[in-house]
Amino acid sequence: MKKFFKMSPRYTIALSVMTLSAVAGQAYAGTITVCPNGSCNFTDPVAAIAASAPNDIIEIHAGTYMLSSIISITGGGIFSPGKPLLIRGAVDASGNPTTVLNAGGTKRIFSLVELNNDTVFENLVITNGWGDYGGAVHTYGANVIFRNCAFRDNRAQWIGGAVYLNDSDVVFTDCEFTNNVASHNQGTPNSGAGAIYVGRNLLTLNGCTLTGNSGNSAGGALFVYGGSNPGRVNLQSTRICGNTAPNGPQIGITAGAIVTDLGGSCISDNCDDCPPAPACPADLDGNGLVGGSDLGRLLGAWGPCTDCPADINGDGLVSGTDLGAMLGAWGACQ
Repeated sequence: MKKFFKMSPRYTIALSVMTLSAVAGQAYAGTITVCPNGSCNFTDPVAAIAASAPNDIIEIHAGTYMLSSIISITGGGIFSPGKPLLIRGAVDASGNPTTVLNAGGTKRIFSLVELNNDTVFENLVITNGWGDYGGAVHTYGANVIFRNCAFRDNRAQWIGGAVYLNDSDVVFTDCEFTNNVASHNQGTPNSGAGAIYVGRNLLTLNGCTLTGNSGNSAGGALFVYGGSNPGRVNLQSTRICGNTAPNGPQIGITAGAIVTDLGGSCISDNCDDCPPAPACPADLDGNGLVGGSDLGRLLGAWGPCTDCPADINGDGLVSGTDLGAMLGAWGACQ
């Protein structure tokens, strides 16, 4: 079996041992439904979110929603970082998001201010956003989570074709960034970020793919700002390839910025160097089930290894991290 990811020799990235942390469970108050045919509580996601109370779930059924305005979610300041919401779209049989939020190329999609990580977005296609800083998402002091979301065809006039992060520790898990553009050339090395701009915060990308994005100056996929309060990026099993920019076609940085691979990621100008992840990497015997046979193979390969299937996170060592990944995937492959 071919190993999932290899690090491109073009980049030197700090490696560290992955620290696993669980996000505390959130108790939700009520559920608001949204669907195009009028049979739900709302037909407009903007109105549904505006009407929600803290800890509500917003269930947005499959379909394309042409947004009437920017979706603005704002907390109450440093001592009251609400309102926490779960905004959840639908998926198809393969788990791909089928709820499309489309801004029509005229406005940003999300403006997020002073939120904590009880605010979660999942199963959304976020597309055709336009803004000056952050074509689809602009954050300030918003520590939020995106899961299984696709950011496609968004454009920023200045920085952050899809997402602009400022003072915001944000986690993206199993997300895709494709064909997002930061179009303005300021003539300086710290402009661009075709997909995501990272400034004064921690960005975590877990199981994500960033391809086909472009910046007119630096950072076809990511731009990470350094300085005295630097931007930081943690990568885990993330694929960054085939993006374009005059400076740093994949990742652009300034002095002091920190990019860390926690294992299994690939960064390369050529996507042929970064094959997609297997659908079920813990299924070592390929029978569609993670079970005792796979566990036996993992334990038999315990310790240092090179290019071995049991090294699920790709750090050159079969260890407790790989065992945890296997146990987390136990059962039929999804």
